[in-house]
Amino acid sequence: MQQHFDSERQYHSLGGYVYTPRLALELGAIWDGIDAAEAAGVPLDEISRALGSNWSATTVALALRNLATLRALIDEAGS
Repeated sequence: MQQHFDSERQYHSLGGYVYTPRLALELGAIWDGIDAAEAAGVPLDEISRALGSNWSATTVALALRNLATLRALIDEAGS
């Protein structure tokens, strides 16, 4: 199990799972999706807003690196 550390304290394990109503998603895949979204110019505050508005759909979009869906969810959360 891989782990990330910040100042010698554990803050998340990539081997864990996040459960949506229909899927179990690897936490590492979601973090990779966040990294990909940031690299594509999507700010974290927009990702956060989408998560607050539609958590299940946003986590799936992040895990699958579906930036088009993520941007639609961000737009939906902003309206």
